[in-house]
Amino acid sequence: MSAAEVGVTLRRRVLAALIAGTSLAALSGAPASAAPGSPVPACPRGLARIASGCVGEAAVARKIAAIAHQKAAAIGVKAAIVEVDSGPRPLARLALGQSMAGVPATTEMHFRIGAIAIPNLITLILQLEDEGRLSLDDPLSRYLPGFPNASRVTLRMLADDTSGYPDWIQGNPAFEEELFAEPFKQWTVAELLGRAFARPLACEPGTCFDYAHTNYAILSMIVAKVTGRAVGGLIQERVLGPLGLRQTRISRRPAMPGPVLHSYNGESGRYQDSTFWSPSWTIGAGTAMSGTIGDVAREARAVGTGELISPHASRERFAPTTVGLPGVRPDRYFGLGIAVVDGWELQNPVLNGYTGIMAYLPTRRLSIAIVTTQKKRSAASGDNYAADIFAALAAYLTPGHPGSLSG
Repeated sequence: MSAAEVGVTLRRRVLAALIAGTSLAALSGAPASAAPGSPVPACPRGLARIASGCVGEAAVARKIAAIAHQKAAAIGVKAAIVEVDSGPRPLARLALGQSMAGVPATTEMHFRIGAIAIPNLITLILQLEDEGRLSLDDPLSRYLPGFPNASRVTLRMLADDTSGYPDWIQGNPAFEEELFAEPFKQWTVAELLGRAFARPLACEPGTCFDYAHTNYAILSMIVAKVTGRAVGGLIQERVLGPLGLRQTRISRRPAMPGPVLHSYNGESGRYQDSTFWSPSWTIGAGTAMSGTIGDVAREARAVGTGELISPHASRERFAPTTVGLPGVRPDRYFGLGIAVVDGWELQNPVLNGYTGIMAYLPTRRLSIAIVTTQKKRSAASGDNYAADIFAALAAYLTPGHPGSLSG
């Protein structure tokens, strides 16, 4: 997704290798909670575990900062904000580079989180399943019979991107051109779904993995149908509030709370500030969000540890339901709205000039959150540079779980 939220990088690199022709979100992961291996014993307080053993946390924080600075300089990012947490305790939180000329990036800055919002929607759906108000095995026809194959597509297929439904942006150059031509347009969900279903289906239900924003827009509609309430209000009340994600805001409008990390896009051939381009094209109702690096790291831990849902629901989130489909590997697959790669559970958005990573490694109780913006040279590629910084940090912190999205 060059303009799309989960990651052109995924599409260009991992997705191509993982599942030919797939899309953004899937490229990133393989759920750690589903990965084999026992939790690594914790180090004594004040020490953090790396490959060589338990090391002083201050030294680890300095090394994390050095790796982030070195990698960011090498790949040409304009700014990067990074947080690494061990359980609930931050090991490192840093910002480097500039938001705008003369304005240094800070760790308090807000940015668009893109597909990092999808696990919040999935948490809400799993809560409703825990309460017996819906089942992931329900056919779509029970709620919205007007969609193609509605009697054969289940809610689980929507959540793990095996419905076969087409996406409105991925592989759709005409739509990308419209976005660049009118980046401030406020798209409605009906318009987006209309564009998606004007395209051919990707496959028969359950026969391929093909990431599509379409699936999550439909899931939001189902939640609204089941509850009779707006999805955004429910996510705020039942997910963001209980987790203390006070800096995460739900809005399909261009405005974000300040201070704002400015983003830059060069994929149209012109390098320009894209901070306040409309996010309305990205997912669906109630799921376009902005946040801070601290909230993203907190969400990573909550998703990875199964907060707010039952143990059964958490196992469902990371179940390897897509393994066995063409190109999907047991060490690199997509669960329910989240990828699992080398034991890391992650999302890796790319949208409107931001690239990001939210990752959690259960065996180490380790969370990594990263956002980057790009200089003129790097902004033209559409690659996920946050993924490059993440891979460098994982190589240092968890060499047995490299987390590389490139193969």
